[in-house]
Amino acid sequence: MRFQVSIIVPTYRRPEMLRKCVASLWESDTKPDEIILVGRQGDRETEVTIAQLQKDPRNRLVPIRAFWVTTPGHIPPVQKGVYEAQGEIVAIIDDDVTVSRQWLGRIVSHFYDDQRIGVVGGRVIVPGRTVAKLKGKPGQISWYGKHWGNIGAVDGPQPFEVSSVMEGNWAWRRQLLASLEFDPVLNIGDASMYGMDLCLQAKAKGFKVVYDPQAVVYHHVAPRAPELDRANRPQRVYEFCHNYTYIMLKHLPWERKIIFLLWWFLIGGRGDWGLGALVADTFLHGLRWASEVVPAWRGKVKGISAWLTRYSRKGSMKEGPFGTPRESGSISRGIDTSVD
Repeated sequence: MRFQVSIIVPTYRRPEMLRKCVASLWESDTKPDEIILVGRQGDRETEVTIAQLQKDPRNRLVPIRAFWVTTPGHIPPVQKGVYEAQGEIVAIIDDDVTVSRQWLGRIVSHFYDDQRIGVVGGRVIVPGRTVAKLKGKPGQISWYGKHWGNIGAVDGPQPFEVSSVMEGNWAWRRQLLASLEFDPVLNIGDASMYGMDLCLQAKAKGFKVVYDPQAVVYHHVAPRAPELDRANRPQRVYEFCHNYTYIMLKHLPWERKIIFLLWWFLIGGRGDWGLGALVADTFLHGLRWASEVVPAWRGKVKGISAWLTRYSRKGSMKEGPFGTPRESGSISRGIDTSVD
């Protein structure tokens, strides 16, 4: 048995990096069956670039299919790509990465090994950047709701199971992904943490989430559109705190929601600025992050408000094993996602 594999690349205003990304896919040891590029209507440079790529001789072996969305944000093009994909496995990467030659074969191999594996994430290497010392248990969520990040920086010889993996280098069983809810609440900015929401939904359905450090892509950190500027820290902190608050309240059982909120506001960490973290960093480093504190707390409050709105609509539903409501709002088309 061989799985048909679709590669989905959401892209927006980065034509030169898109060329390099597609070229690396064409040059992989394991070839996908199709490459799906999804852009935003009106992005003329990307339209021209995709038309040129479709004329490349390599397109005959691994064809490019192009689609366009009108809604801003990172989630709509991913949704569109999943809906249009013909493969049983869909791998999704950012448009500013290039893949290692072994990447696709490695990341897809796990789906043959265990039918309970629903999603596999891989390692992201930023050329020229030294990886800071990792803390905690990357990719895991503690009992009180802390998520240990930077899973994509973890190196090692063996894959292992986690709570969530990074967007931008991951592969899914298409039927499973199409059955999940792409939550529009999370589609602000660069849709921070939306991948965690999908992973927790998959776990609630009984599937495993696996990280493989040998499935490597290289992130070249191309410039973003002005509205997604990485340097705009206050806005990015707001978006992270909003989405993370919402996701934890959406998925945690009731008793853990309360514990999470106590930790989130009274302790927290650098970048989300609970009271404990704020006092500690002010004592050690002064007011270097003062401009981020108000956006962080505003994001937390707005995240609670967004969850309360959701709960008022859907609060009567039963919960899955992680506290996740058993509903989808999905883009599936009557497909079975049960685990035998």
